[in-house]
Amino acid sequence: MTSTTIIPAQPATGLNLPISSAGNLADVPRQLWLRQAVIIGVTLLVALIGFKTYQTYANVVQTIGKDSVPSIVAAEKIRTQLALAHTEIVNAFLIKETGDAGPSRQAYKKAIDQSYDSLVEASQNITYGDDERQPILAVMTQLFEYQRIIGMANEAGMHEAAGTDVTDSRDVQLLGQADALMREHILPSVVGLDQANFKHLDAAFTEGRQTASHWLYAFIAVSLILGIILLETQFKLYANFRRLLNPAMAFGLAVFVISIIVFFWHTQSVMSEIRSAKEDAFDSVHALSKAKAIAYSANAQESVYLLLRDKAAKLNQTTLFNDAANQLFSGSIRDIGQLPSDLKLLKNQGLLGDELANITFPGEEAMAKKTLQGWLDYVRIDSQIRELEAAGKHDAAVVLCIGKQPMQSDWAFENFMQALDGTLSINQAQFDDAIARAFKHLAWLWMLLIPIFLGPVIGSVAGLQKRLAEFRD
Repeated sequence: MTSTTIIPAQPATGLNLPISSAGNLADVPRQLWLRQAVIIGVTLLVALIGFKTYQTYANVVQTIGKDSVPSIVAAEKIRTQLALAHTEIVNAFLIKETGDAGPSRQAYKKAIDQSYDSLVEASQNITYGDDERQPILAVMTQLFEYQRIIGMANEAGMHEAAGTDVTDSRDVQLLGQADALMREHILPSVVGLDQANFKHLDAAFTEGRQTASHWLYAFIAVSLILGIILLETQFKLYANFRRLLNPAMAFGLAVFVISIIVFFWHTQSVMSEIRSAKEDAFDSVHALSKAKAIAYSANAQESVYLLLRDKAAKLNQTTLFNDAANQLFSGSIRDIGQLPSDLKLLKNQGLLGDELANITFPGEEAMAKKTLQGWLDYVRIDSQIRELEAAGKHDAAVVLCIGKQPMQSDWAFENFMQALDGTLSINQAQFDDAIARAFKHLAWLWMLLIPIFLGPVIGSVAGLQKRLAEFRD
Protein backbone atom coordinates (compact mmCIF):
# COMPACT_ATOMS: atom_id res chain seq x y z
CA MET A 1 0.00 0.00 0.00
CA THR A 2 1.47 3.30 -1.01
CA SER A 3 1.64 6.08 1.64
CA THR A 4 0.18 9.55 0.78
CA THR A 5 1.32 12.92 2.20
CA ILE A 6 -1.56 15.27 2.93
CA ILE A 7 -0.81 19.04 2.44
CA PRO A 8 -3.14 21.46 4.25
CA ALA A 9 -5.04 23.76 1.93
CA GLN A 10 -4.18 27.50 1.97
CA PRO A 11 -6.89 30.12 2.24
CA ALA A 12 -7.96 31.57 -1.09
CA THR A 13 -6.97 35.21 -0.73
CA GLY A 14 -6.07 36.12 -4.29
CA LEU A 15 -2.94 37.91 -2.91
CA ASN A 16 -0.33 35.41 -4.10
CA LEU A 17 1.38 35.77 -0.73
CA PRO A 18 4.16 33.35 0.21
CA ILE A 19 3.32 30.72 2.80
CA SER A 20 5.54 32.44 5.35
CA SER A 21 3.42 35.60 5.02
CA ALA A 22 0.09 33.99 5.79
CA GLY A 23 0.48 34.52 9.50
CA ASN A 24 0.77 38.29 8.99
CA LEU A 25 -2.18 38.49 6.63
CA ALA A 26 -4.60 39.93 9.18
CA ASP A 27 -2.26 42.90 9.86
CA VAL A 28 -1.91 43.98 6.21
CA PRO A 29 -5.23 45.90 5.89
CA ARG A 30 -4.47 47.89 9.03
CA GLN A 31 -1.03 48.81 7.70
CA LEU A 32 -2.50 49.87 4.37
CA TRP A 33 -5.12 52.07 6.05
CA LEU A 34 -2.43 53.60 8.23
CA ARG A 35 -0.19 54.34 5.25
CA GLN A 36 -3.08 55.89 3.37
CA ALA A 37 -3.81 58.17 6.32
CA VAL A 38 -0.14 59.15 6.62
CA ILE A 39 0.12 59.89 2.91
CA ILE A 40 -3.01 62.05 2.97
CA GLY A 41 -1.84 63.87 6.10
CA VAL A 42 1.64 64.61 4.78
CA THR A 43 0.22 65.58 1.40
CA LEU A 44 -2.07 68.06 3.14
CA LEU A 45 0.96 69.48 4.97
CA VAL A 46 2.84 69.79 1.68
CA ALA A 47 -0.11 71.61 0.13
CA LEU A 48 -0.43 74.00 3.08
CA ILE A 49 3.28 74.84 3.06
CA GLY A 50 3.11 75.15 -0.73
CA PHE A 51 0.23 77.61 -0.39
CA LYS A 52 2.20 79.64 2.15
CA THR A 53 5.17 79.58 -0.21
CA TYR A 54 2.95 80.87 -3.01
CA GLN A 55 1.64 83.62 -0.73
CA THR A 56 5.10 84.86 0.23
CA TYR A 57 6.20 85.01 -3.40
CA ALA A 58 2.93 86.74 -4.30
CA ASN A 59 3.48 89.31 -1.53
CA VAL A 60 6.92 90.16 -2.91
CA VAL A 61 5.56 90.65 -6.43
CA GLN A 62 2.53 92.60 -5.20
CA THR A 63 4.59 94.90 -2.98
CA ILE A 64 7.17 95.67 -5.64
CA GLY A 65 4.98 95.60 -8.72
CA LYS A 66 1.69 97.08 -7.51
CA ASP A 67 2.14 98.80 -4.14
CA SER A 68 5.56 100.40 -3.74
CA VAL A 69 6.94 101.13 -7.20
CA PRO A 70 3.81 102.81 -8.63
CA SER A 71 3.63 104.97 -5.50
CA ILE A 72 7.31 105.89 -5.80
CA VAL A 73 6.84 106.81 -9.46
CA ALA A 74 3.74 108.80 -8.50
CA ALA A 75 5.71 110.66 -5.81
CA GLU A 76 8.42 111.62 -8.28
CA LYS A 77 5.73 112.64 -10.75
CA ILE A 78 4.27 115.00 -8.14
CA ARG A 79 7.75 116.30 -7.39
CA THR A 80 8.32 116.97 -11.09
CA GLN A 81 4.94 118.67 -11.51
CA LEU A 82 5.61 120.98 -8.56
CA ALA A 83 9.14 121.80 -9.70
CA LEU A 84 7.79 122.51 -13.19
CA ALA A 85 5.06 124.76 -11.77
CA HIS A 86 7.68 126.67 -9.79
CA THR A 87 9.89 127.05 -12.86
CA GLU A 88 7.01 128.40 -14.93
CA ILE A 89 5.89 131.00 -12.39
CA VAL A 90 9.47 132.19 -11.90
CA ASN A 91 9.80 132.53 -15.67
CA ALA A 92 6.55 134.51 -15.73
CA PHE A 93 8.09 137.01 -13.31
CA LEU A 94 11.39 136.98 -15.16
CA ILE A 95 9.86 137.98 -18.50
CA LYS A 96 7.36 140.29 -16.76
CA GLU A 97 4.40 138.29 -18.02
CA THR A 98 1.17 139.91 -16.82
CA GLY A 99 -2.33 138.48 -16.68
CA ASP A 100 -3.36 134.84 -16.50
CA ALA A 101 -3.34 134.26 -20.25
CA GLY A 102 0.45 134.25 -20.67
CA PRO A 103 2.05 130.90 -21.65
CA SER A 104 4.19 130.64 -18.52
CA ARG A 105 1.28 131.40 -16.19
CA GLN A 106 -0.94 128.96 -18.06
CA ALA A 107 1.76 126.29 -17.76
CA TYR A 108 2.08 127.10 -14.05
CA LYS A 109 -1.66 126.71 -13.48
CA LYS A 110 -1.74 123.44 -15.44
CA ALA A 111 1.17 121.96 -13.48
CA ILE A 112 -0.36 123.02 -10.15
CA ASP A 113 -3.72 121.48 -11.07
CA GLN A 114 -2.01 118.27 -12.16
CA SER A 115 -0.07 118.11 -8.90
CA TYR A 116 -3.30 118.42 -6.90
CA ASP A 117 -4.90 115.67 -8.97
CA SER A 118 -1.86 113.47 -8.39
CA LEU A 119 -1.92 114.19 -4.66
CA VAL A 120 -5.61 113.27 -4.45
CA GLU A 121 -4.94 110.09 -6.40
CA ALA A 122 -2.04 109.24 -4.09
CA SER A 123 -4.24 109.83 -1.04
CA GLN A 124 -6.78 107.36 -2.43
CA ASN A 125 -4.14 104.67 -2.88
CA ILE A 126 -2.46 104.74 0.51
CA THR A 127 -0.98 101.34 1.36
CA TYR A 128 1.32 102.04 4.29
CA GLY A 129 -0.78 104.26 6.55
CA ASP A 130 0.82 107.33 8.13
CA ASP A 131 4.08 106.68 6.31
CA GLU A 132 2.29 107.96 3.20
CA ARG A 133 -0.56 109.97 4.71
CA GLN A 134 1.61 112.47 6.60
CA PRO A 135 3.79 113.52 3.62
CA ILE A 136 0.71 113.95 1.45
CA LEU A 137 -1.02 116.14 4.05
CA ALA A 138 2.17 118.17 4.53
CA VAL A 139 2.49 118.82 0.79
CA MET A 140 -1.14 119.89 0.46
CA THR A 141 -0.94 122.23 3.45
CA GLN A 142 2.32 123.81 2.33
CA LEU A 143 1.12 124.08 -1.26
CA PHE A 144 -1.82 126.22 -0.16
CA GLU A 145 0.65 128.56 1.57
CA TYR A 146 2.89 128.59 -1.50
CA GLN A 147 0.01 129.64 -3.71
CA ARG A 148 -0.98 132.33 -1.23
CA ILE A 149 2.52 133.82 -1.39
CA ILE A 150 2.53 133.61 -5.20
CA GLY A 151 -0.81 135.45 -5.20
CA MET A 152 0.67 138.18 -3.01
CA ALA A 153 3.66 138.43 -5.35
CA ASN A 154 1.34 138.76 -8.34
CA GLU A 155 -0.57 141.53 -6.61
CA ALA A 156 2.63 143.33 -5.64
CA GLY A 157 3.92 143.01 -9.18
CA MET A 158 0.85 144.78 -10.50
CA HIS A 159 1.68 147.86 -8.40
CA GLU A 160 5.44 147.99 -8.86
CA ALA A 161 7.79 148.57 -11.73
CA ALA A 162 10.22 145.75 -12.28
CA GLY A 163 13.23 148.07 -12.17
CA THR A 164 16.86 147.11 -11.93
CA ASP A 165 17.62 148.45 -8.48
CA VAL A 166 20.28 146.91 -6.30
CA THR A 167 17.55 145.84 -3.89
CA ASP A 168 14.80 143.41 -4.80
CA SER A 169 11.27 144.70 -5.30
CA ARG A 170 8.38 143.48 -3.14
CA ASP A 171 7.18 140.91 -5.69
CA VAL A 172 10.68 139.46 -6.05
CA GLN A 173 11.05 139.26 -2.27
CA LEU A 174 7.77 137.36 -2.05
CA LEU A 175 8.85 135.10 -4.88
CA GLY A 176 12.02 134.39 -2.91
CA GLN A 177 9.86 133.31 0.03
CA ALA A 178 7.85 131.02 -2.25
CA ASP A 179 11.11 129.63 -3.66
CA ALA A 180 12.37 128.83 -0.16
CA LEU A 181 9.06 127.21 0.77
CA MET A 182 9.14 125.05 -2.34
CA ARG A 183 12.79 124.02 -1.95
CA GLU A 184 12.96 123.59 1.81
CA HIS A 185 9.54 122.18 2.67
CA ILE A 186 7.24 121.16 -0.19
CA LEU A 187 9.65 119.18 -2.35
CA PRO A 188 11.31 117.49 0.69
CA SER A 189 7.83 116.37 1.83
CA VAL A 190 7.29 114.74 -1.56
CA VAL A 191 10.69 113.08 -1.17
CA GLY A 192 9.38 111.74 2.15
CA LEU A 193 6.50 110.09 0.27
CA ASP A 194 9.03 108.53 -2.09
CA GLN A 195 11.17 107.28 0.79
CA ALA A 196 8.19 105.84 2.68
CA ASN A 197 7.36 103.59 -0.25
CA PHE A 198 10.98 102.84 -1.08
CA LYS A 199 11.46 101.54 2.47
CA HIS A 200 8.76 98.94 1.89
CA LEU A 201 10.07 98.12 -1.56
CA ASP A 202 13.55 97.55 -0.17
CA ALA A 203 12.14 95.35 2.61
CA ALA A 204 10.18 93.29 0.07
CA PHE A 205 13.23 92.92 -2.15
CA THR A 206 15.58 91.82 0.64
CA GLU A 207 13.60 90.44 3.56
CA GLY A 208 10.63 89.33 1.44
CA ARG A 209 12.78 87.32 -0.91
CA GLN A 210 14.59 85.70 2.02
CA THR A 211 11.29 84.75 3.66
CA ALA A 212 10.01 83.33 0.40
CA SER A 213 13.19 81.27 0.01
CA HIS A 214 12.84 79.89 3.55
CA TRP A 215 9.27 78.77 2.86
CA LEU A 216 10.43 77.23 -0.42
CA TYR A 217 13.12 75.23 1.39
CA ALA A 218 10.52 74.01 3.88
CA PHE A 219 8.23 73.07 1.01
CA ILE A 220 10.95 71.11 -0.77
CA ALA A 221 11.93 69.35 2.47
CA VAL A 222 8.38 68.21 3.26
CA SER A 223 7.84 67.24 -0.37
CA LEU A 224 10.98 65.09 -0.20
CA ILE A 225 9.62 63.36 2.89
CA LEU A 226 6.34 62.67 1.10
CA GLY A 227 8.21 61.36 -1.93
CA ILE A 228 10.16 58.95 0.31
CA ILE A 229 6.92 57.76 1.94
CA LEU A 230 5.36 57.11 -1.47
CA LEU A 231 8.41 55.20 -2.68
CA GLU A 232 8.64 53.19 0.53
CA THR A 233 4.97 52.30 0.20
CA GLN A 234 5.63 51.00 -3.28
CA PHE A 235 8.37 48.73 -1.92
CA LYS A 236 6.11 47.59 0.92
CA LEU A 237 3.39 46.66 -1.54
CA TYR A 238 5.94 44.72 -3.56
CA ALA A 239 7.06 42.84 -0.44
CA ASN A 240 3.51 41.96 0.58
CA PHE A 241 1.86 41.40 -2.79
CA ARG A 242 4.76 40.57 -5.10
CA ARG A 243 3.54 43.23 -7.53
CA LEU A 244 6.41 45.08 -9.16
CA LEU A 245 4.43 48.25 -9.66
CA ASN A 246 1.25 49.82 -8.35
CA PRO A 247 0.08 51.79 -11.41
CA ALA A 248 -2.16 54.26 -9.57
CA MET A 249 0.45 55.10 -6.94
CA ALA A 250 3.21 55.25 -9.56
CA PHE A 251 1.14 57.70 -11.61
CA GLY A 252 0.36 59.82 -8.53
CA LEU A 253 4.05 59.89 -7.59
CA ALA A 254 5.05 60.89 -11.13
CA VAL A 255 2.48 63.71 -11.16
CA PHE A 256 3.71 64.86 -7.76
CA VAL A 257 7.40 64.85 -8.67
CA ILE A 258 6.89 66.62 -12.00
CA SER A 259 4.65 69.22 -10.36
CA ILE A 260 7.24 69.87 -7.64
CA ILE A 261 9.98 70.34 -10.22
CA VAL A 262 7.84 72.73 -12.28
CA PHE A 263 6.76 74.56 -9.09
CA PHE A 264 10.39 75.10 -8.12
CA TRP A 265 11.24 76.34 -11.62
CA HIS A 266 8.44 78.90 -11.48
CA THR A 267 9.58 80.17 -8.08
CA GLN A 268 13.03 80.76 -9.50
CA SER A 269 11.49 82.47 -12.51
CA VAL A 270 9.48 84.76 -10.22
CA MET A 271 12.64 85.81 -8.39
CA SER A 272 14.52 86.26 -11.65
CA GLU A 273 11.81 88.57 -12.98
CA ILE A 274 11.67 90.49 -9.71
CA ARG A 275 15.43 90.93 -9.69
CA SER A 276 15.33 92.17 -13.28
CA ALA A 277 12.39 94.47 -12.54
CA LYS A 278 14.06 95.96 -9.47
CA GLU A 279 17.76 96.08 -10.30
CA ASP A 280 17.76 96.38 -14.10
CA ALA A 281 14.64 98.45 -14.69
CA PHE A 282 13.36 100.17 -11.56
CA ASP A 283 16.72 101.35 -10.28
CA SER A 284 17.01 103.24 -13.58
CA VAL A 285 13.39 104.42 -13.43
CA HIS A 286 13.96 105.76 -9.93
CA ALA A 287 17.21 107.50 -10.81
CA LEU A 288 15.74 109.08 -13.93
CA SER A 289 12.53 110.14 -12.16
CA LYS A 290 14.54 111.87 -9.46
CA ALA A 291 16.80 113.41 -12.10
CA LYS A 292 13.77 114.84 -13.88
CA ALA A 293 12.42 116.52 -10.75
CA ILE A 294 15.82 117.85 -9.70
CA ALA A 295 16.46 119.18 -13.21
CA TYR A 296 13.27 121.24 -13.09
CA SER A 297 14.32 122.57 -9.70
CA ALA A 298 17.70 123.54 -11.16
CA ASN A 299 15.93 125.24 -14.05
CA ALA A 300 13.95 127.28 -11.54
CA GLN A 301 17.14 128.26 -9.67
CA GLU A 302 18.58 129.53 -12.94
CA SER A 303 15.61 131.87 -13.42
CA VAL A 304 15.48 132.94 -9.77
CA TYR A 305 19.18 133.84 -10.04
CA LEU A 306 18.36 136.32 -12.81
CA LEU A 307 15.49 137.84 -10.84
CA LEU A 308 17.50 138.65 -7.73
CA ARG A 309 19.69 141.69 -7.29
CA ASP A 310 21.26 140.97 -3.92
CA LYS A 311 24.71 139.46 -4.52
CA ALA A 312 24.56 137.11 -1.57
CA ALA A 313 21.14 135.83 -2.68
CA LYS A 314 22.39 135.38 -6.24
CA LEU A 315 25.43 133.46 -4.98
CA ASN A 316 23.11 131.21 -2.97
CA GLN A 317 21.07 130.46 -6.09
CA THR A 318 24.25 129.61 -7.99
CA THR A 319 25.23 127.23 -5.20
CA LEU A 320 21.80 125.61 -5.29
CA PHE A 321 22.03 125.16 -9.05
CA ASN A 322 25.49 123.62 -8.82
CA ASP A 323 24.32 121.24 -6.10
CA ALA A 324 21.42 120.13 -8.29
CA ALA A 325 23.70 119.78 -11.31
CA ASN A 326 26.09 117.58 -9.32
CA GLN A 327 23.20 115.40 -8.20
CA LEU A 328 22.48 114.70 -11.86
CA PHE A 329 26.08 114.28 -12.95
CA SER A 330 29.21 114.91 -10.92
CA GLY A 331 31.74 113.69 -13.48
CA SER A 332 34.34 115.99 -14.99
CA ILE A 333 33.60 115.26 -18.66
CA ARG A 334 32.07 117.93 -20.87
CA ASP A 335 31.07 115.72 -23.83
CA ILE A 336 29.88 112.11 -24.11
CA GLY A 337 32.85 111.44 -26.39
CA GLN A 338 34.91 111.50 -23.19
CA LEU A 339 32.91 108.71 -21.54
CA PRO A 340 34.94 105.66 -20.45
CA SER A 341 34.54 102.45 -22.44
CA ASP A 342 33.34 100.72 -19.27
CA LEU A 343 30.23 102.69 -18.31
CA LYS A 344 30.05 100.95 -14.94
CA LEU A 345 32.86 103.30 -13.86
CA LEU A 346 30.23 106.07 -13.83
CA LYS A 347 28.50 104.51 -10.82
CA ASN A 348 28.04 107.05 -7.99
CA GLN A 349 28.75 109.96 -10.32
CA GLY A 350 25.25 111.34 -10.07
CA LEU A 351 21.86 110.01 -11.11
CA LEU A 352 22.69 110.07 -14.81
CA GLY A 353 25.97 108.33 -14.07
CA ASP A 354 24.09 105.63 -12.17
CA GLU A 355 21.78 105.15 -15.15
CA LEU A 356 24.70 104.80 -17.57
CA ALA A 357 26.30 102.28 -15.22
CA ASN A 358 23.10 100.21 -15.29
CA ILE A 359 22.56 99.83 -19.04
CA THR A 360 20.63 96.61 -19.67
CA PHE A 361 18.04 96.90 -22.42
CA PRO A 362 18.16 97.39 -26.21
CA GLY A 363 18.34 101.05 -27.19
CA GLU A 364 18.94 102.19 -23.62
CA GLU A 365 22.61 103.07 -23.96
CA ALA A 366 22.16 105.39 -26.95
CA MET A 367 19.22 107.16 -25.31
CA ALA A 368 21.01 107.48 -21.95
CA LYS A 369 24.05 108.99 -23.64
CA LYS A 370 21.79 111.43 -25.46
CA THR A 371 20.25 112.35 -22.11
CA LEU A 372 23.64 113.07 -20.58
CA GLN A 373 24.72 115.09 -23.61
CA GLY A 374 21.57 117.19 -23.33
CA TRP A 375 22.29 117.88 -19.67
CA LEU A 376 25.93 118.77 -20.35
CA ASP A 377 24.78 121.21 -23.06
CA TYR A 378 22.29 122.77 -20.66
CA VAL A 379 24.88 123.20 -17.89
CA ARG A 380 27.36 124.71 -20.33
CA ILE A 381 24.76 127.29 -21.48
CA ASP A 382 23.91 128.03 -17.85
CA SER A 383 27.51 129.04 -17.23
CA GLN A 384 27.22 131.43 -20.21
CA ILE A 385 24.07 132.94 -18.68
CA ARG A 386 25.89 133.63 -15.41
CA GLU A 387 28.84 135.13 -17.24
CA LEU A 388 26.52 137.54 -19.07
CA GLU A 389 24.76 138.45 -15.84
CA ALA A 390 28.06 139.04 -14.05
CA ALA A 391 29.15 141.29 -16.92
CA GLY A 392 26.05 143.44 -16.49
CA LYS A 393 24.35 142.11 -19.63
CA HIS A 394 21.10 141.21 -17.85
CA ASP A 395 18.78 141.37 -20.87
CA ALA A 396 21.09 139.15 -22.93
CA ALA A 397 21.25 136.69 -20.03
CA VAL A 398 17.44 136.58 -19.83
CA VAL A 399 17.12 135.97 -23.56
CA LEU A 400 19.65 133.14 -23.37
CA CYS A 401 17.86 131.71 -20.32
CA ILE A 402 14.36 131.52 -21.77
CA GLY A 403 15.31 131.11 -25.43
CA LYS A 404 14.16 128.07 -27.36
CA GLN A 405 16.43 128.55 -30.35
CA PRO A 406 19.38 126.18 -30.88
CA MET A 407 22.12 126.65 -28.31
CA GLN A 408 19.81 128.55 -25.95
CA SER A 409 18.96 127.32 -22.47
CA ASP A 410 15.34 126.18 -22.88
CA TRP A 411 16.24 124.52 -26.20
CA ALA A 412 18.95 122.48 -24.48
CA PHE A 413 16.66 121.75 -21.53
CA GLU A 414 13.85 120.48 -23.78
CA ASN A 415 16.29 118.26 -25.67
CA PHE A 416 17.51 116.89 -22.38
CA MET A 417 13.96 116.23 -21.16
CA GLN A 418 12.96 114.47 -24.37
CA ALA A 419 15.95 112.15 -24.16
CA LEU A 420 15.37 111.56 -20.45
CA ASP A 421 11.73 110.68 -21.05
CA GLY A 422 12.82 108.29 -23.81
CA THR A 423 15.28 106.54 -21.48
CA LEU A 424 12.66 106.48 -18.75
CA SER A 425 10.09 104.92 -21.08
CA ILE A 426 12.45 102.11 -22.07
CA ASN A 427 13.05 101.13 -18.45
CA GLN A 428 9.43 101.59 -17.37
CA ALA A 429 8.24 99.32 -20.18
CA GLN A 430 10.80 96.67 -19.18
CA PHE A 431 9.72 96.94 -15.54
CA ASP A 432 6.05 96.52 -16.46
CA ASP A 433 6.86 93.51 -18.66
CA ALA A 434 8.95 91.84 -15.94
CA ILE A 435 6.19 92.30 -13.36
CA ALA A 436 3.59 90.95 -15.80
CA ARG A 437 5.73 87.86 -16.36
CA ALA A 438 6.19 87.45 -12.60
CA PHE A 439 2.41 87.44 -12.12
CA LYS A 440 2.07 84.79 -14.82
CA HIS A 441 4.57 82.59 -12.99
CA LEU A 442 2.59 83.17 -9.78
CA ALA A 443 -0.55 81.95 -11.53
CA TRP A 444 1.30 78.74 -12.39
CA LEU A 445 2.38 78.31 -8.77
CA TRP A 446 -1.23 78.49 -7.68
CA MET A 447 -2.40 76.01 -10.33
CA LEU A 448 0.43 73.57 -9.57
CA LEU A 449 -0.75 73.23 -5.98
CA ILE A 450 -3.72 71.25 -7.34
CA PRO A 451 -1.75 68.32 -8.84
CA ILE A 452 0.74 68.52 -5.98
CA PHE A 453 -2.13 67.73 -3.61
CA LEU A 454 -4.35 65.53 -5.78
CA GLY A 455 -1.59 63.41 -7.34
CA PRO A 456 -0.45 61.64 -4.15
CA VAL A 457 -3.95 61.56 -2.60
CA ILE A 458 -5.78 60.09 -5.59
CA GLY A 459 -2.87 57.81 -6.46
CA SER A 460 -2.60 56.40 -2.94
CA VAL A 461 -6.34 56.05 -2.43
CA ALA A 462 -6.87 54.32 -5.79
CA GLY A 463 -3.79 52.15 -5.43
CA LEU A 464 -4.25 51.09 -1.81
CA GLN A 465 -8.01 50.64 -2.06
CA LYS A 466 -7.44 48.17 -4.88
CA ARG A 467 -5.15 46.13 -2.66
CA LEU A 468 -7.65 46.34 0.22
CA ALA A 469 -10.39 45.11 -2.07
CA GLU A 470 -8.45 41.88 -2.56
CA PHE A 471 -8.95 41.15 1.11
CA ARG A 472 -12.68 41.68 0.84
CA ASP A 473 -13.00 39.34 -2.16
